Amino acid sequence: LVLADMGSGKGYLTFGAWHYFHRVCGLPVRVIGVETRADLVATTSQLAHSLRADGLEFIAGTIESAPLPPVDVLIALHACNTATDDAIRRGIESGAKLIVVAPCCHKEVRTQLGRPEPLAGVLHHGLMQERMAEWTTDGLRALFLEWAGYRPKLMEFVASEHTPKNLMI
Repeated sequence: LVLADMGSGKGYLTFGAWHYFHRVCGLPVRVIGVETRADLVATTSQLAHSLRADGLEFIAGTIESAPLPPVDVLIALHACNTATDDAIRRGIESGAKLIVVAPCCHKEVRTQLGRPEPLAGVLHHGLMQERMAEWTTDGLRALFLEWAGYRPKLMEFVASEHTPKNLMI
């Protein structure tokens, strides 16, 4: 099993996934955290080494260009703006059997959405424009995954009273 965590940051999810598959399930697993910030890669790599976490590694690079082997599972938790799209595309290109993303910001579509009729009055309000951009963007992501042969499911994974960024695709 090869799992890639795109935009791994401090590695909380990466370490958790490795621990679950390797130590809890006893499965042979290779978990790769991809992060652009070299200082975080150095810190998480050192921690993985000190824990003797065989099969857990962190590499510096972008979602689009980091060198990866073929992956079975690709995850991206709160990848901002178009980073979620980059992760989806990378998962499809690598032939991942499972792609799990939790989108964060939706800045790209928000500016492109504009204020078309008959919604112009509603979208005049910034919050409504933001929410419409989120729904539209994530709906398009689901359609793209369907086009690529996946069976996407969109669900809330954290109660909305804790965070408005709680959608998982």
